[in-house]
Amino acid sequence: MIFVPSQLASNSAIQWSRGQRPGGPVLLDFSLGWGKGLVFDWYKSIGFTSVTKIQLRKEFEEPFRHEFILIHLQRGGLCRLDRRGDPNVPTNTLRSEGSEAYDTIHEVAGIDEINSTSECLMELCPNGKIDLSFILSICCSIRSDPKTQRYTLQRFNCYFFSWTITSIVARHSVSWDTPAQLVESDLLNSALKQKAIEPIAKKITKMAMKSVSEVFMCSLQPRVRQVLRKHHSPTGFIPIRVLNIILSAWMKRYMRPRMEPVMRNVIESAMMSTMESTVESLLDSRSSVMRTALSHTFWFDSVRDNLRHTARVALRDAIWVLMMKTLKSTNEVDVPVQQHYEFEPTKAPDVSVMENKTNALPEIPTKSTTRKWKVGGILDKILVTGATAITDNSYDTAICSAWGMSDELVGDAQTHEEWMSGWNKLWGSVLQHARSEGQAVIHDVVRTEFPDAGRDEIWKIIWEELETGFELSGPTVRDCMWDSFEYTTRTIVDTISDAVFSVLQENPQYSFQAALNLSGVKKAKGTPRWGEISHTEMQGWVKKRIQKHGDKISRLGLGSATTVQTDICEAMGRVWEHLLRHGMDVDVATTH
Repeated sequence: MIFVPSQLASNSAIQWSRGQRPGGPVLLDFSLGWGKGLVFDWYKSIGFTSVTKIQLRKEFEEPFRHEFILIHLQRGGLCRLDRRGDPNVPTNTLRSEGSEAYDTIHEVAGIDEINSTSECLMELCPNGKIDLSFILSICCSIRSDPKTQRYTLQRFNCYFFSWTITSIVARHSVSWDTPAQLVESDLLNSALKQKAIEPIAKKITKMAMKSVSEVFMCSLQPRVRQVLRKHHSPTGFIPIRVLNIILSAWMKRYMRPRMEPVMRNVIESAMMSTMESTVESLLDSRSSVMRTALSHTFWFDSVRDNLRHTARVALRDAIWVLMMKTLKSTNEVDVPVQQHYEFEPTKAPDVSVMENKTNALPEIPTKSTTRKWKVGGILDKILVTGATAITDNSYDTAICSAWGMSDELVGDAQTHEEWMSGWNKLWGSVLQHARSEGQAVIHDVVRTEFPDAGRDEIWKIIWEELETGFELSGPTVRDCMWDSFEYTTRTIVDTISDAVFSVLQENPQYSFQAALNLSGVKKAKGTPRWGEISHTEMQGWVKKRIQKHGDKISRLGLGSATTVQTDICEAMGRVWEHLLRHGMDVDVATTH
């Protein structure tokens, strides 16, 4: 166990806090609550507490090269913060539960000894705009987390302690804001048109055609196939698999060209009018929604994901309204459809004969014999007269009606499971709508065609078997509708989030500088070479340090590099969240 000797040696300083030595390290113990206990007694006794400089330092002593924080206070005061494991049970630091963390703070008499035993890796200059109490509040948040309050060599060690303090101080100094002109500019509209409208139109069209095809194919039950063979319809003899290919080809050739451009135009005109107010609120960094999303995000490279989550919650209901408006509007648009041929009857069909047939459809009075539906297409030829008209109308009966009848369902359906639980009632309503609409369509077709007993018998069996077909096709339509909604939501949310992220501005809250020792981490004393860095660059530097640490832990066989890295980053984010939630940060320095 090669870690034991170095662990004991590095913890020698902690003995000071257990003895009676005046000025020794004080345990950062917040168990009595904020503002109470020895650490706050110490804080009140040190005089000036305004912070002028914060240094992340690394000791030269191998093998772990302990890291700590050195605070420069107003009027030249110095204090040091350390984290170490329990010296009495050093081997516990290797276990997942770790050991008790000994986090300490104490005054330092001078800088010479520190310079001789350590080097400064990074220096932050808040220029007196924060107080030492803010640093203590960070430590309190670290101690409040069930995981980070424990010392583990793999994760929550002295490195984590130092990285968290410096990173939170830097994060506290900036805010992320969206420019006011984003909503007013054409940037968002352009992005939505390019990246959302076109793919959504294609997706919804594809899903609609898939649903219609599924309903149609499932309607070909054994009784239907039997009556089709009886009347020598090719569909009664063609294998189902081949029929499916034929139907798909028909949908792509005739339905898709009709639906897709109309869908695209309707989405474009309806999108901003439907979601305008919600989008404006989302894009305004001054709004509570955006302000909360941005302020509670710790890592800049996580902003995009947090924006997506926020946008999804904010836009979900508006997107559902958009979907219903789009599908209903598409159905209402008068789209010219090319007829397969123009029929000019030599004599009007004998309606009275049809009315006397058994199970004939009820008459819908009309004075015109002008064809209302397409007749004579490929589906009419291989199935039965009227199949083309039914398929053409099924967009309304099987798809639009389902969306229109699902207004109340979506309000409760947050997940696919919840959507499934309310589906049967919804699909039953669609079945009744499809039956009545379909029978009306066939009646219109019959009124403009010559009498055909075979055709009428086939449709009689189709209506009788319709419920079975709907029951079989329901799961596919159900999932298509949910997938359409999820795809639309994801596409709009991603587009808006990316647009916001691309123009996000990092603004300083107060005068603050950060500098990095560009000489690199050395193993001996030397003159550092400093370079000023932005907050985002600093976060990148810390992330690289976390990555290197995880890789080292992996090489030593003490855990997965990725898991260690993720745990550390997420823990730092939790500390920041805790700090905001409990309002312990101090924006303006106070002196004692």
